[in-house]
Amino acid sequence: MQRRTFLTKAGAMFGGSWITLSMPAILASAGVACKAKEEGSAFRVLSVSEAAEFEAIAARIIPSGETPGATEAGVIYFIDTVLADLEPDLLEPLQTGLLSLQTDIGNAHGATSFAGMHSSQQIEALQAIEETDFFETMRYLTIAGTFCNPSQGGNRDEVGWKLIGMERPGASQPPFGYYDADYVKKGA
Repeated sequence: MQRRTFLTKAGAMFGGSWITLSMPAILASAGVACKAKEEGSAFRVLSVSEAAEFEAIAARIIPSGETPGATEAGVIYFIDTVLADLEPDLLEPLQTGLLSLQTDIGNAHGATSFAGMHSSQQIEALQAIEETDFFETMRYLTIAGTFCNPSQGGNRDEVGWKLIGMERPGASQPPFGYYDADYVKKGA
């Protein structure tokens, strides 16, 4: 699947994931995650090996290439923050899903680590689990971490926005909103 096709279909995926975060919760997590990435903080709930595996999965979902991807956006810090603060109950299912994936790649490729596999093998392994809750959640977290509002700390250096050609919105000039009626009355 081409990157552009994937990005246009990404919105439909959000409903199928077993994680349901509200936008304020995503933005709050993005802020903490961005600060963690900037400071080079240790992971809060993920082990170093789990973080490497999840980061490799995220890097296949939104890969780097001609443009930055999930790695440059600091998605692994977003995932760690979500698992620590918003959805701690997802940590165990994600760890179980990762162990299952590692067992599958061990059987199919003799590999012990998803991150250590060649990219074509990684893609093959992820295609085999595309319909699982584990993959759906990883895809959701990767997309959310990549495309959050940069002013709230997600989407480091506007990587996600640049990826889709979105420019930072300009500042609005008042009067806009519920008080417009009072403004119009004063001017009349």
